[in-house]
Amino acid sequence: MTRSTATLVGFIAILLWAFLAFLTTASGTVPPFELAAITFAICGSIGLIRWCINPSRVTVLRQPLYIWLLGVGGLFGYHFACFTALRNAPPVEASLIDFL
Repeated sequence: MTRSTATLVGFIAILLWAFLAFLTTASGTVPPFELAAITFAICGSIGLIRWCINPSRVTVLRQPLYIWLLGVGGLFGYHFACFTALRNAPPVEASLIDFL
């Protein structure tokens, strides 16, 4: 990966993170747990497609079970808590607390 590609990917990640509160409030009445599951399903599908394109990357998936539990559980828990906060509190205040 070139330096400019890595910078572009980082910029897109920051842009998506900045739009998290807006997109969450725009999702309507979808429950937070379902919203987190949909989010992870979309990202998992993208990862699966990338793995099918380049199967040699499977070596990075060989991690101990506790790493998987902590990584996936932590990310899922964070997004579930964030989506729940954005549903139950004003989005601006919840976003400020979340980003701090």
